[in-house]
Order: sequence, then structure tokens, then C-alpha cells
Amino acid sequence: MKKLQLFLAAIVAVAMTSCVKFKTEATVDVEVTKAGSPAAGIQVYKFKDNGLGPGSTLYKSNATGNATTNAGGVAHFDLKSPDDLDPSDVVDDKATFYFCTYDAEDTRNAIVTVSVKTGDKLTVKLDVPEGLVNDSDE
Repeated sequence: MKKLQLFLAAIVAVAMTSCVKFKTEATVDVEVTKAGSPAAGIQVYKFKDNGLGPGSTLYKSNATGNATTNAGGVAHFDLKSPDDLDPSDVVDDKATFYFCTYDAEDTRNAIVTVSVKTGDKLTVKLDVPEGLVNDSDE
């Protein structure tokens, strides 16, 4: 009886550890430029497509992550399982992500759409306009 309990406890422990895998499944580097030059210190926000398309990116509070660009204008994102992608040993997952920047009034001013699958190491470009982009600013 004791062996059976130990065996069941081992199975439960293995099952629980295999369900919680937070490992990097893909990476995306977002190269941000402004007027053709790398833009350092820019906040880039990550959104996973939840079926609503880019409309979910209108408010940066919907973002699932963010990163600041380095001196070379690159914001690095590690897409992890199970939050961003399903664990690679279960399913070969593919997802759409949006990477956005916002102006001083929190209005989205640049967006890039990226289709990412498990194992990808992608670099995308995002050109940020100068100044505000609201109609009232013209």
C-alpha cells in the first residue's frame, strides 16, 4: 500500500511540474526608428491577438508586456509558454502579436503585426512618427 501511495505521489508531482512550464519559446526584437534613426528609451508594448484584431491595441492598458528600447533602438521580447505560446512539446503553436508605441497623450502612434510560431527568433521594424498624431494636433 505504501508503494502505491508513493507511486501516485510521484505521478502527481510529475504531472504538476509538466503543466507549469515558463520557458522562452520564441523571441522578437523590435527595432524602433524615428526619422530614420534608432530611437532609444522608447516604451514598446506587446499585445497578443485575442480575436479582436488590432483594435485591442488602442489602449495600452490591454498590453500583456512592455520593454524599453536600448541605445541601438531595440526592444527585446521573450515570448514564454504558457502565457504567450503553448508549450512546444504539446503543440506547435502559432500566434499573432502586435507591438505598439504611444505618444504623450497615450494615443497609439505606431504598430507592427507579427505572426510568431514556437522557435522563432524574429526582428521587426517599427517607425515612430515625431510629435503627436491626433487630428487636433495638426
